[in-house]
Amino acid sequence: MKEIVHITEAFGGGVLSMLTQLSNRAAAAGVGVTILHSIRQETPDNFSRLFHPSVKLTYVNMTREVSVKDDVSSLWALVRKLRECDPSVVHLHSSKAGVLGRAAARIAAPRARVFYSPHGLAFLRRDVSAAKQFAYLSFERIAARMGGTIVACSTSELQEIETKMHARKTRLIENGVNVKEIPPRTESHPGKVVIGMSGRASYQKNHEAFLVLAERLTNASTKFVWIGGESDEVPDELPSGMVSSSGWVPRERALELTAELDIYVQTSRWEGMPVALIEAQVAGIPAVVTDVVGNRDVVLHGVTGFVASNDAEMQHYIAKLRDDPQLRARMGTAARKSASARFSMDAIFRQWLTVYELGADRAVREPAEENELAEFETTSESQY
Repeated sequence: MKEIVHITEAFGGGVLSMLTQLSNRAAAAGVGVTILHSIRQETPDNFSRLFHPSVKLTYVNMTREVSVKDDVSSLWALVRKLRECDPSVVHLHSSKAGVLGRAAARIAAPRARVFYSPHGLAFLRRDVSAAKQFAYLSFERIAARMGGTIVACSTSELQEIETKMHARKTRLIENGVNVKEIPPRTESHPGKVVIGMSGRASYQKNHEAFLVLAERLTNASTKFVWIGGESDEVPDELPSGMVSSSGWVPRERALELTAELDIYVQTSRWEGMPVALIEAQVAGIPAVVTDVVGNRDVVLHGVTGFVASNDAEMQHYIAKLRDDPQLRARMGTAARKSASARFSMDAIFRQWLTVYELGADRAVREPAEENELAEFETTSESQY
């Protein structure tokens, strides 16, 4: 049976969130779906429960960093699996799968339509040397010559792809969320302005900057919350209780905690298009974010929040929102209205079905009801 095969090495975080949405909706619409995946530290233990029962999950060892021996082994494992599946569509997620998957598809599925979603370009990483950044860019340029369409998840990412990778075929489809599962902002701490971020402790997410902001902006009327952070990751020099850390929480609980925020903060050094930020905007929470790929595409500066060019601007905008409840309310209302319409997974999935051109292979039905998918929506920590 012809089907979609997803391939990913980055099986966690925002990639996993998007993958569950795409694959579950396709499976509910009667499309065959197979996922060839690796395991990362952030991959939840119960990941199989996140997927529709008809989605086939197959482990293939792929490592994040470059290793000739390991990468050759991974390539031939992918070739064998693709030959078994005989897919009509191959959809690749993250840079490593993007390189190996396109090579494997050229060998094992030359007639398949191939799509590559970077979910954050590796050559934008700031935790590696300039030489490694150039190496990642070189790999992307080589892989782009193997064919397929590169699908950016944000306008800024598309610009990076077109100007630096010299890709022949590109397209923009933004990330999406299930709007109905995201609770609206609630007034949970009367008399307090709750400022928070979501994400694991990592160089990319730059949680250290959030902790510095908490130290500088805390007063009697503010409360800082780190959703996904552990208490032992907060420096001892910060006064006890200055930042409340939730620790690991299931995604459902993370969404509840996000809904209790008055201001959402995203301090990332680089992104693709962060799902947690989209969810905060859908919840009706104004955001202050760093001016990087992805962040700047989600937040409408001066309308649904602020995009800060440096630390001083970050602090200024947070203080501005903290001290002006009417501005918070106005931006929060605008954020919920804009993000709910723009990032609805219903519309995003229809774009993907059109791109996949599945109608040429089979009749694809729309899921009869939203609750047909509800049982299989992501319920793990995902990007948290």
